[in-house]
Amino acid sequence: MNQFRSRREYIFKFLIISFILVLLWYIYFQASTYITNQKVKNNQEILNKQNADLEKYKQSTWYNKLYLIRELEKSSQTMPRSEYIPKIISILEDLKWIDQSWTGENDSIILSDFKVNLNEISLKWKVSNLKLLYFNSSSWKFKALIDRFQDLDFIEDMKIKTYDKVWERYFEFVLNAKIKKNGK
Repeated sequence: MNQFRSRREYIFKFLIISFILVLLWYIYFQASTYITNQKVKNNQEILNKQNADLEKYKQSTWYNKLYLIRELEKSSQTMPRSEYIPKIISILEDLKWIDQSWTGENDSIILSDFKVNLNEISLKWKVSNLKLLYFNSSSWKFKALIDRFQDLDFIEDMKIKTYDKVWERYFEFVLNAKIKKNGK
């Protein structure tokens, strides 16, 4: 009977230890699940807050402008306008200087409108004499306005559709030209 009793005690001890181990494993599992859920909940709150901040950020005007600028930069080729405009202004200055030497006046050439976009340049001019547009003189080292613009390396397909007489003194015209995609 002793042997039977010791076997029962052994089985009883084994069952108690097994029960305690299962209980400890259950407690550990429940605790780790709770901690994991808390971490998930905290991370979800942080994510929701960051999403709300992102939506506010996207709704702001300056973000939309920045986004549009970046999209435009991706879809367009670079255009060194900082080089284009001074070339055109230097042509105007040369013509004004030559015009003053011819007529003694300072308002024979008037640039009234100047537009540059990615594809086209448009200049609205008033001139007192059409010679300023077409007259070339190698002895005076003078090149006509039309020829000067045609010589610009970033301009192509230049057109002047009409001339209008305004104020009985000026001829008004709009010079339109396309900007070359790979112009320098």
